[in-house]
Amino acid sequence: MIERIEQIPITDTSYPFASAEKYCKLSQNGYEETEYYMYGTANVYRSVDKDERVEVATADAPYINRFVVRAPKNPKLCSGNVVIEIVNPTSFMEIDRMWILGHKEFVRNGDIYIGITSKPNTIKKMVEFNTERYGRLSWKNPNPEVPFSFKIEEALERNHVLPDLDISYETGLFWDMLTDLAWLIRSDEDENPLLKYSRKYIYLTGWSQSACYLFRYVNSFAYRPEVSRGGKVFDGYLAGGGVRSLVTPINQYESLKEYSFKLSRIEKVSEPFIAVQTESENGRYDSWRTMRSDSDNLYFKYRLYEVTGASHDTMYSYVDYYQNDPDLKRIDHLPEYIGKHEEGNDYPSQILFAAAYRNLFNWVRTGAGPNHCERIKVDAEGENCKDAFGNTVGGLRTCLLNYPTGRYNSTSNIEVGMSMLDPSSDKDGLFGYEEAFSSGMLKELYGTIENYRKLVTQDTEEQISKGFVCKEDGQELIELALELARKRGL
Repeated sequence: MIERIEQIPITDTSYPFASAEKYCKLSQNGYEETEYYMYGTANVYRSVDKDERVEVATADAPYINRFVVRAPKNPKLCSGNVVIEIVNPTSFMEIDRMWILGHKEFVRNGDIYIGITSKPNTIKKMVEFNTERYGRLSWKNPNPEVPFSFKIEEALERNHVLPDLDISYETGLFWDMLTDLAWLIRSDEDENPLLKYSRKYIYLTGWSQSACYLFRYVNSFAYRPEVSRGGKVFDGYLAGGGVRSLVTPINQYESLKEYSFKLSRIEKVSEPFIAVQTESENGRYDSWRTMRSDSDNLYFKYRLYEVTGASHDTMYSYVDYYQNDPDLKRIDHLPEYIGKHEEGNDYPSQILFAAAYRNLFNWVRTGAGPNHCERIKVDAEGENCKDAFGNTVGGLRTCLLNYPTGRYNSTSNIEVGMSMLDPSSDKDGLFGYEEAFSSGMLKELYGTIENYRKLVTQDTEEQISKGFVCKEDGQELIELALELARKRGL
C-alpha cells in the first residue's frame, strides 16, 4: 500500500540520476521531468510450486522507493498513454533503456513516461551520486535474521546476471510497489502525481532483466484477484531484450530455486503483448527454446519481433546516449564499449522500437493486431544462420540488412575477465560490432550512391507500409544508410 508520495525538488545542483533533461533537452520539446519518493508497505511473496503460483510470506514490510516522471508540460497535449518502465538494474546503475529506445516516439506523441527503481542494488550508486537526494531510499529485509539457504558465492558462480544478493535488503518488495503505483496512476486520489493528465491507457515495459521481471509479473501477479481488482492493472505490455535463460526469483531467498521454464516467457495474457528481441537473445540466451507463436487469441494476444542486426547493447542505447556524462564518470559508472573492434554495433534498433510502441498503442486502442514478422533462422544449436554476406538470416529487417554495406555481429572479442556474464570468457555476447565492406565490393554490388538511394528508399517505404518503421523515422533511416555507404566508399 502506498502511504505517501513526495515530490523531490530539482535544482541546478540536485537533479535526478541520469537526468533525461540533460540528455534529451526535454524542456525544449515541451516536456518536463519530475521525481518522487514513494513511501509505503509491500508484501514479500514466496513460490507455491515450480510454476507461477505465489503466496504471501511476510506482510506489510515498509519501504521508501523513487520514480521519475517525464510528461508534457501542457496536460492538453497528453496522448492518454502512460508507459511505466521497470528500470534495469543489472549493471548496478539505473538504466532506463526503454526510455532511451522509445523516447522520440513518446515525446512526439505526447505520451507520459514513468521509470520506477526495481531493485535495491542500484541505490548505492544513486547515493554516491547524491547522498542528500537518495540517502533515504530503503528496501529493508523484513526478516534479516533469516539466513540464505545457500552460499552467496555459489549463487554468483551459477548465475552471473544476478550478483546482487544482500541479506540487508529484499528484492521481493517490488511486486506490490509496481501494482500499487499502477493503481495510484489510474486513480483520482490526491496523491496521484498525474492527476491533471488524461490517463486512458497504462502500459508496462522493461529491458533485459527487467523484461524478465515483466514476464514474472504477468505470469504470477497480473491476474491474481487482489491485484486485478476486477479489472486490469495494465492495458498492454512491451518487453525488450528478454534473456529467456533467466527466471526472475520471487524474492532473493529463492535465487537458486528450480523454476519451470514457463516463467521465462509469457504463458497467458489477455492484453496486447509485444516482445522485441535482438540477435543476442534469440539464440544464445535460449529464446529459441521458449518460442511462442504470434496469436490474437482472447487469452493470448502476442507478437514477437526479432530485430536482425542489433545486439543486446548498441552504441546508441548504451554508450552515446549518456554523452560522456561527467556525473557518471565521477561515480565511475559511465557505460562504455569494451570490445576490441573499431566499430561497436550501432544498428538503429530504436527506430524499430518506436514502431513497436506505436503498434502496441494502436492494438490496445483499436483491437486490431499489428502485422507479423519473420523469425530469425537458427541452426540445431540455436546459433543464428548467416547469409553470404555474413549477416543473420530472417527476422525483422531494414534496408541496412536488405542492402548491406557491412556486417553486423552480435558478439565482440574482449579481454578475459571483462564479461559480466562469464568472467572466464573472451567474448561479450551482449555487445556486438560492425565490419565495413570494402569500397570495391560496394561499387560492385550497387554501382552508384544514386542507385543505392533508390534501393534503400524503396525498401524503407515497404517497411513503413507494414508498420515496422514509423513514417516520421523513414528519412532518418534512409539517410543513415546513405551515410554509412558514403563513409565506406560507395
